[in-house]
Order: sequence, then C-alpha cells, then structure tokens
Amino acid sequence: MNTIAVLPLVLLAAVFSGTTGIELPSSFRICKRTLPEQEYYKCVSESARDAVVSLAGGLKSFKILPIEPLAVDSVKIGESQGSVTLRQEYRNIKLHGLTKQLEVKNYRIDWDKCLLTSESYNPQVDFVADYRIDGKILLLPVKGSGKSNITMYDLKTQNEIHCEKYQKNGETYIRVTKYDVKFSPGRVTLRFDNLFDGDTILGEQMNRFINENSDLLFKELQAPYEETFGLVFAKVANDIFIRVPFNKIFPLT
Repeated sequence: MNTIAVLPLVLLAAVFSGTTGIELPSSFRICKRTLPEQEYYKCVSESARDAVVSLAGGLKSFKILPIEPLAVDSVKIGESQGSVTLRQEYRNIKLHGLTKQLEVKNYRIDWDKCLLTSESYNPQVDFVADYRIDGKILLLPVKGSGKSNITMYDLKTQNEIHCEKYQKNGETYIRVTKYDVKFSPGRVTLRFDNLFDGDTILGEQMNRFINENSDLLFKELQAPYEETFGLVFAKVANDIFIRVPFNKIFPLT
C-alpha cells in the first residue's frame, strides 16, 4: 500500500534529477518543458513508467535503494469507526509488485498551483509485513500477531502531489506539502497467520471470514491506509526534491 504504483511521480523526480559529476544513464529520458503539451505529458508518463522499472534494483550512483520490493519500517493505524474497529501495527513492511507491468497515464502538472497528478495501474501489489491487530470485524473479535499478506489485484491508483517552491543557494526547489493517494483495487485478499495465539481452527475460520468480506473490510480501512501511505510517500518525495533544484528535475531546455 506504500505505495504504494503509488510512486511514479516521486521516482520520476529521482530519475530526472542530477548530482554534480554524475551522468544520467543513457536509458533515462529527459522531457523538456518546451515540448508541445500533449507530447510533453506523453513523454513524462512513459518516462515515469520506464524510470520505475529501471530502478527496481536501485541506482547506486544516486544512492537510490531498490524499490522492488519497497521497504517501509512501520505503519500504525488507530482504531477505525464503523463495522470494522481494528487497531493495527505493521513492521518490516515489504511492498512487492510496484515495478511489474506498471502503467502510468494522464500525468499533469499545474505549476501555478504547484500540483502534480497522475494515474497508475499495477496488476498485483503485495503488502507483506509482521502484523499485530486487535479489535472487531462485524462484531466478531479478532486478535493476533505474526506474518501478514494483503494483496491488491488490478490496482488503479490516483496520485496527487501538492507542493510549494522555495529558494536555496540561489536555486529554486520544491517540497511536498501533501501527498494524496487513492486506491481502487479490483479485488483484495488478506492473510493473517497466527490469529488467536495460533489457534489453527479459529485462525482459518477468521481468515476465511475476512476474505468473504474483503470488499467491506478494505472499504472501512481504505482511508487510514491511504492517509498513512500518503505520509510515507511525501517523505520519500521530499528526500529527493529538497536536494535537487527544480530545473534539474523538470528542465526547460
């Protein structure tokens, strides 16, 4: 879910950035803002997709760590309201599938508002982590800790980055003030090992019940997931944006 597909705008910035004495790999394409609008956005969308795929194993010269899988230390989600009331904590998170068969489209930039938007698609994204949950699903108590796997299939993502420009050392930079991400999976499956202190029968029954109601469960938890990963992605974006001048990320000529 950090993702979450959810990183084309961020990674595009990493790819189009420059560092003194380091040449961009020849496989990375730079899109100049002087191109006609339709051609420019087509170039940016394709470059973002290619950049994400190229960075699956990381890029040592730019100190970019591998994003396949993408590692996140921890995520905590407080008790939600409604038919699903769960306190959740995930650690040692790995997001798999961000670079596989990725599609990026409808990339748009409004520099007057400092707003960057895009849509992306992934056939499958796996959220694998150590978990701890405690609460209720449709009035049924659920509690456990162990390994978890949340898989989103046919994942469509809307990315919206709000930013601001500022001056540093005579150069213009941008920083992300808010990263909105909206997930629209076609289907979701969930697996939590070691529920109810390892009671195999109760654990399997609850996992079956969870997946029979996966649409409801995901809908109830979607907003806190999106908010949490929006914060994660904003930090990733700012780790890049605050170090690289604006004109090196989005060159005019």
